Amino acid sequence: MKKFEDITIALLLNDFHNEYSMAVYRGARFVAEEMGISLATFGVGSIDSPVQHMGMRNRLFSLVNPDDFDGIFYVSSSLSNYIGAERFLEYTAGFGDIPSAHVGIRHDSVLTFGIDNYSGMYDAVRHLITEHGRNKIAYIGGTQGVYEADERFRAYRQALLDHHIEYDDRYVYHGSFIREDGFSAVQAFLDERKLEMDGLVGANDHMTLYAMKALQKRGILVPDQVSVVGFDDLVSARSCTPALTTVHQSAFDLGAFAMRRLTEGIRDDSIEIRHEQLPAPLTVRQSCGCRVGPTEPFGAGNEASPDMMSEQDRSEWEEQRSFVNLMTRDLIGNFEIDEILSVLRGQLNYLGINDFSLAQYVGKDQAEVLFDQAGHRGDQFPEKQLIGGGLARLPRPYYRHVLPLFYRNEDIGFFVSDAGSRDVPVLEIIRDHLSGALKGARLLEAAKRHADFLRIEVEERTKELADRTIELEKALDVVQETSEKLERLSVMDELTGLYNRRGFLTLAKQQIALRKRKNNDLLLVFFDIDGMKKINDTLGHPVGDYALTSFADLLKSVFRSSDIIARIGGDEFVVFAIDCTIREYKKIKGRLDHAIDEFNASKNQQFQLSVSAGAAPCDPDSTFTIEQLMEEADAELYKEKKKKGANR
Repeated sequence: MKKFEDITIALLLNDFHNEYSMAVYRGARFVAEEMGISLATFGVGSIDSPVQHMGMRNRLFSLVNPDDFDGIFYVSSSLSNYIGAERFLEYTAGFGDIPSAHVGIRHDSVLTFGIDNYSGMYDAVRHLITEHGRNKIAYIGGTQGVYEADERFRAYRQALLDHHIEYDDRYVYHGSFIREDGFSAVQAFLDERKLEMDGLVGANDHMTLYAMKALQKRGILVPDQVSVVGFDDLVSARSCTPALTTVHQSAFDLGAFAMRRLTEGIRDDSIEIRHEQLPAPLTVRQSCGCRVGPTEPFGAGNEASPDMMSEQDRSEWEEQRSFVNLMTRDLIGNFEIDEILSVLRGQLNYLGINDFSLAQYVGKDQAEVLFDQAGHRGDQFPEKQLIGGGLARLPRPYYRHVLPLFYRNEDIGFFVSDAGSRDVPVLEIIRDHLSGALKGARLLEAAKRHADFLRIEVEERTKELADRTIELEKALDVVQETSEKLERLSVMDELTGLYNRRGFLTLAKQQIALRKRKNNDLLLVFFDIDGMKKINDTLGHPVGDYALTSFADLLKSVFRSSDIIARIGGDEFVVFAIDCTIREYKKIKGRLDHAIDEFNASKNQQFQLSVSAGAAPCDPDSTFTIEQLMEEADAELYKEKKKKGANR
């Protein structure tokens, strides 16, 4: 019988951003730490994903060496999203007969775990019918052929049938579990199919939340006109307005349950092929039309889940995010390998990362150490070892995370890092910026090597080659200019010249971190151009672009240069005003309204510019995050849009 402390598990998930995958991971890691099991987690991406940055992660599958592990834990629902369970199991058969556990699929040939998808979705649809009298219920499905998606869709159809509502295929949109499907589904239901609907159910919360936002943008009231129900009970489902009624699946408990069963089977040398599942109760909040407070899926008095964050945890997380923002700013601002490694050397410890190894691919199946905290730069090793000497050299138990480094369609390498279970998403932020920084450094190194070669040629040849020196300097200027432009584009909106969402969040979080010392007032304002779709549809996109740039210019004219002004998407703008109270904002808003009136009064205007705004002030004594401010301002904006709609 094998001891738990001698067991090593490879955990394969799509990435460390996905809320569901991370909850499964935290549950699995909780059990691993409890039992002294070593765990290596790989962010391998969904197989054959059409999304480039997800498909590029598949390279990590080749780094999983089954000889180094006693079992493999798959978050299979995410990994197989684009290929289905059958092809996925054919794919993983390449790892041999190593013991394995699969979360989120069901198959007779392997040990699988899931939640009661059918009962959860059936209860959700039945609730809309029996409690709210809805009978025109649209459905946004997940990827067809994926077990969880098929079970939820089957329950939707059966619930309609059992309540004497005829199934209509026009009310179904088959998505792929990505959030953008929510927008596409609403467009299909309302614009293309011209449907009347009084209810909407999504196969996961990501799609449902985006669908609800799309409805609200059209002035459709949730839940008064359309009741909305999701599936997953993500954290974001609780913080939206209205709070989302959804089917609760504890991904944390599922991850813990599956890890315990897998490792017990490895210990006893007896893996039983079966499917086990946890219940999925309906969590009622406000988006369906219920007016009571949110219900919890488990009885009151239960102990807090290990997955719950305390206020101290949240405070530490926000402080860590500030450190990450400063670190990533330094990364994208450097284009020399040594400078990039210096940033890592100086900042990783502040993030609680004590063991970090960075490697680049060289030759066939080989990797070279670019950085580790033991100073082994330049050492080469078989890439399947992950680190020089392999994971086996680490003290047990260990918890490591393997993330890919790539730029567009170019594989660069990977890094292996420790991190606390709550801090793991920080590694994805580091991965994103480190990939871009290393690519920039490679370009600059190549340009310098070419420059050195040309200089030697100039010295060895005649005066005739002197012209190449001039061309070389110009080429270097272009490289530098291009590098600077790429850096600007990463944080700037190309159309308006304002910051984009990424630039805004980076600068705003820096201001929040500085506020702890300055103790000043801050205020966030959301703006949304009214009727933007109508301008684009009737006057054309060039006129729409003119409306966007004109409003951007008006914002710059009334706010101060110290304020952070950004276009964060489509017709949405946001301003983070420094040292600004709500009283001062009202004066600024008055100047903006006057400027808009003057703009509309100018000659030859093809449209009338109109905007809605929502402001979220915060006094020096309050505690907040930029995301909370944005949600509060967005809610105020939504109220103003509703008020405008009521006054028409």
